[in-house]
Amino acid sequence: MTLHINGQPREFPDGLTVASLVTQMGMKADRVAVELNLEIVPRARWETTSLKNGDKLEVVHFVGGGSPGAEEAAEATDEPPAEAVLANQWTCPTCSAQGSGKFCSTCGEKKTSPEDFSLRHFLSHAFEAFFHADSKIFRSFRMLFTKPGFLSAEYVRGRRKPYLHPFQLFFVCNVIYFLLQPLTTWSGLRTTLVIHTHQMNYSELATRMLQHRLASKGVSESEFTAAFNHVVDVQAKSLVVLMVPAFALGVWVLEWRKRRFFGEHLVFAFHFYAYWLIFIFLVLYGIGTPIAFFLARRDLIRVTEHGLDKSFDTIGLLVVFVYLTVALRTVYRDGWVMAALKAAALVWSTTYLLIAYRFVLFVTALYTA
Repeated sequence: MTLHINGQPREFPDGLTVASLVTQMGMKADRVAVELNLEIVPRARWETTSLKNGDKLEVVHFVGGGSPGAEEAAEATDEPPAEAVLANQWTCPTCSAQGSGKFCSTCGEKKTSPEDFSLRHFLSHAFEAFFHADSKIFRSFRMLFTKPGFLSAEYVRGRRKPYLHPFQLFFVCNVIYFLLQPLTTWSGLRTTLVIHTHQMNYSELATRMLQHRLASKGVSESEFTAAFNHVVDVQAKSLVVLMVPAFALGVWVLEWRKRRFFGEHLVFAFHFYAYWLIFIFLVLYGIGTPIAFFLARRDLIRVTEHGLDKSFDTIGLLVVFVYLTVALRTVYRDGWVMAALKAAALVWSTTYLLIAYRFVLFVTALYTA
């Protein structure tokens, strides 16, 4: 396999770990810092961190005086002579340790240089961090959509460094959804005033509350509608997080025999709603709706708006059911039957949580618009 060591491609046998790579390169482990795909690898994880084709590593070998083999190691790794090392000593701003290489040997912090603050370096580093195939964000998204429950199980197990924090992942999905949703033809979580007063279970109550609010403000419904919809656009982004603890409470009730901390259920809920925002609300409804109408305009399928909504609702509930069944087995070790029963209960709860979210959104927008 090909590994990029300090910017240079080199060939190595398959199946190497960081520890075996350091040994194969003839370096002493206590004098080496390793960065794998822009992340420092702690020495305690060298034996368990596997390398694969295309990985990018920065391997820094620290040279000290008076130890056997130091000169040979320096020559093998193209390290500068001792005089140059002393001249380049620096104090780590994170842990205050003294260092002489590109990385701190104590905490792994990288030594800064004026070039780090150039626009070119900043943009290239940001691009690498986000779009490298093994970056945290891509790894987290890949696991979120291909292995239900895997990220939650890893977080509870304590293996957290390779992935985004559950709240970070939820926040990123939230931003992606609200950035891309306007490009679709579906209202999604941005529920306009006319939807609240005509298409929801609570529409009759919403209409009465609206009329009372219009009378108190002394404005017409058309004037108020524009202000209301604007407030909804703003508040929908933040209020969506209210569904997470409510969903976690439902998981806690279903899994109370497991004696898990509530924080573990919150982790599960954050990961579920991150998936739910992107796949169900953006991919299925947001992208599926314009595709269906495009096909209908060309007489390839026959569909009405009401029929399409019911079809997508059914598909969405089935997808969520399957996802939650697998996720519950992965995180809580439920059997297939119990996982399916609990998943069905949670699917039912998500429907009513969404209605509750929209009603809360309606009330807050009604009295702040």
